Amino acid sequence: MPQSGPSETVRFWWISTSRRHWLLCVLATAWLAGLGTQWFRIARDLAGAHRVLGRSAETAYVPPVAALRVASLGHQSFLADLLFLRAAHYFIDHLITDSQLPWLDLYLTAIWGLDAHNASTYRWGSQVIKFGQRIDDEVSHRANRYARMGLATFPDDPWLAHEVAFNLRYGLSTRSPEEKQQRRALALRYLDLAYASSNFNFDPNYLANQYLRAGRAEDSVQAALATYSAGTAGERRNLRKLLIDRDKQTYAQELAWMEVMRARDWKYLDDTMAWFVGPKRIPAPPLNAADLDAWAREAETPAAVTEGLGVTRWRAPGGLGLPSDPTPQ
Repeated sequence: MPQSGPSETVRFWWISTSRRHWLLCVLATAWLAGLGTQWFRIARDLAGAHRVLGRSAETAYVPPVAALRVASLGHQSFLADLLFLRAAHYFIDHLITDSQLPWLDLYLTAIWGLDAHNASTYRWGSQVIKFGQRIDDEVSHRANRYARMGLATFPDDPWLAHEVAFNLRYGLSTRSPEEKQQRRALALRYLDLAYASSNFNFDPNYLANQYLRAGRAEDSVQAALATYSAGTAGERRNLRKLLIDRDKQTYAQELAWMEVMRARDWKYLDDTMAWFVGPKRIPAPPLNAADLDAWAREAETPAAVTEGLGVTRWRAPGGLGLPSDPTPQ
């Protein structure tokens, strides 16, 4: 029986139309894959060369705000969100390459021209402009410009005020002592504005210590008292220590008494409500028949409460009508 050679096998395989189509598809796919790979390499090389040329080689175009408003057909907020996505893509593209954002202002200006009431865009812009690069005076001024534009629309936004304060204090450099003092004073004003908001949950010791560094000890004490209720247990402990170091033992002991009173009598109430209600009163026989409002001394405080709070001395604030008022423990 004659053996079929390789040529006979190939001829037999090529006769089938479906096999021919399958082979052509495989060859076309391989050719397109090779072409795509070469195109990707060329595009990558060109992009690298483009980055080397610097920011002057890059261009960007966004239509004027008036044209964007007309094109939005009344949906200006939606179009502003789309531009924000484009700005985010532009930021990510440069973050992983040169970290230069020369056209960020173009996108943000268009976004705010369409919808100025998007607080997150102001915070985002003032933050990302400092990512991945050396923070010099130009970058700090741009970040402050974004934050101040946000404060013009949202004057009660504490994070924007804190951003301006941080850039004034640490981002801008100067050799002039007078200018440095002015910037520090202005930064403290913005920091006061941030801490005045109930939505700002930053460590209150930061504000008090900034006043101390500026040589304003009394303002540091007032800041500690004003922000005490916003701190955690550890932050409050540090604030009481700061008051003691500033020879304000009375304030520190009264604040410690409020902590002890809440932990002892009203564990299930928040701080503000516990301090408003005051300590639990223990009825006592009236000492005067004409005055039936008589109370015994405060309840004994367990040692575990004071140890957990880190408190050794405390006294009730004056004017509460408590038998324990005059005598600090």
